Amino acid sequence: MLGLLTQIKIFVLTLLLGGIAGFVIHFYQLGIKALKVGKYFLYLLDFFLWMFMILLVSLGMLLITQGALRFYTFVFLILGGIIYFKTLAPHLYRPLQVIAEAIAHLLRIVVSQIIKPGLWLINKIRLKLRNHRPPMPPDDSIL
Repeated sequence: MLGLLTQIKIFVLTLLLGGIAGFVIHFYQLGIKALKVGKYFLYLLDFFLWMFMILLVSLGMLLITQGALRFYTFVFLILGGIIYFKTLAPHLYRPLQVIAEAIAHLLRIVVSQIIKPGLWLINKIRLKLRNHRPPMPPDDSIL
């Protein structure tokens, strides 16, 4: 059986991990709003978010409880997220929104700079194909 101080440490660290998970989800939501992504790209980003969250929570729980998962650790994890959204999220909304919009703007610039050479090449190929005329078929009347 775990000692009282160990249980309190697990309680506090699991609450903190839940708060961190809440922060990541909050920032992700604001980032998605700022990016204004399409439906299918959103599915892909959601998949990557949840893979990251699984990794984050699994590693955190491995460090906190050495892999021993109990019901109360899940309760504290969820409680940490609820506490974050009820207490810190309203105060961090505007700063996180500004950061998310700045990152979204930076991503748009980077993606446009990456796509420009590809679009230039495609346009050159299209122009070449449009101006290319097939050779005239041989005229049989000359013989």
